[in-house]
Amino acid sequence: MSRSGELAAARPRLAVAAAPSPAAFAQWLAELAFGGAGWPELLAAVAERTGAACRLVAESGELLAASDGADGPRCAAAPDDVRRALVTGRAGTGVPTLVRCVDGWTGRAVAVGAGSRRLGALLLAEPVAAGQLALAGAATTALLIEAVRHESPPPAVRDAATVLRALRDGLGDPTGSPAGPAGGVAGLLRAGGAGLPQAGETGPSPAGGAGPLRPGEAELLRAGAAHGWRLDQPHAVAGIAYTGAQQRRWASALSWLDRPVLAEGRRAWTLLHGDVEREVTRLRVRLDQIVGAGQVRVVAGALVTGPARTAASFRDADRLLRLLLRAPDERVELPFGQAGLAQVLLAVPDERLRWFVHRHLGPIAHRDDLLRTLDCWLATGGSRQAVSERLHLHRNSVGYRVGLIKRLLGVDPLDPQTVAVLRTALAARELLAASEAG
Repeated sequence: MSRSGELAAARPRLAVAAAPSPAAFAQWLAELAFGGAGWPELLAAVAERTGAACRLVAESGELLAASDGADGPRCAAAPDDVRRALVTGRAGTGVPTLVRCVDGWTGRAVAVGAGSRRLGALLLAEPVAAGQLALAGAATTALLIEAVRHESPPPAVRDAATVLRALRDGLGDPTGSPAGPAGGVAGLLRAGGAGLPQAGETGPSPAGGAGPLRPGEAELLRAGAAHGWRLDQPHAVAGIAYTGAQQRRWASALSWLDRPVLAEGRRAWTLLHGDVEREVTRLRVRLDQIVGAGQVRVVAGALVTGPARTAASFRDADRLLRLLLRAPDERVELPFGQAGLAQVLLAVPDERLRWFVHRHLGPIAHRDDLLRTLDCWLATGGSRQAVSERLHLHRNSVGYRVGLIKRLLGVDPLDPQTVAVLRTALAARELLAASEAG
């Protein structure tokens, strides 16, 4: 079977109506690109969906591919027209520029680029409607994915650990706040000569063509794909901790996993797709088989989509791992979906958590004995016998402590409304303590 025949057979079905949204079309084309489709196959899909012939030209005007088999210098575009089209496209104003080719063919131009990376323009044959142009614009991410195959991958992104560090450093807050560590993803990937977008420049969204690519996002999409991570699909960060003493065996166990990891002493990080809770268990069981049962803890952050969001899942995983390592019940797994109140509290700024804890637990915040008693009292529904057994206290001592808690807090811990507040305050205090433990 020919290469084009193989791709056609493997092509995913577009599970939408005859007139898909640009976002759905972009996702479908990205699947094709990740599956190995080249520019000719991608342009053929665009032409089929829009009903218009199309050409892909470089910024210099060189013809890169065409849906109708056009080839050679006679089909190249006028460089001045292409440059004008790219300027108009980046400005986002007015009707897309008309570009003329040497053979007389004309088409409306959609800029294809991300940040400082400018591939060129996708031309859609005249006459075209706004809906057709929207579908053409949705194709830009898939065209950029294929463009990477024409380049040599920079050394920095060949290393999976470097990609994970870059994802952890993040691309800055989506609302516009600056990135975290100095240099961030740009510094890590520029070291390999990746030619990253500059801050403030935008391009097509990896998730659907409708929004901008943040600086560094396109490079991380492609770098992740090289290691089997689909960052444009839902994924979660897994945090792994080793509590045993045989560091060499731990390092060997990590090397036997079926996925690359970022190893940092007794902790390691990787990405999970699909059924995250099942993958957490599978990771732990595999590592337990090598290092010994009960010596591994595994957590997972929230599911996110897009490389710009992965840093948030990293933060969740880091805090949940610290929380799990403090747990007295020897729990060995804590995926985000099973984290209880922590699922909500992880999204609350630490200063707000501290205020809440002080407001509702302040008078006993320095008394670990009273805090433990309150926690058990709430967990057992106010059973003096159960608290006595859990804390190894005399029943009278439990009664004394509960009475003291009531007086100091000025509330009845078993009042239905108060129970919810105190449980949340205790969970917030534990999360803060885990984060500050380092």
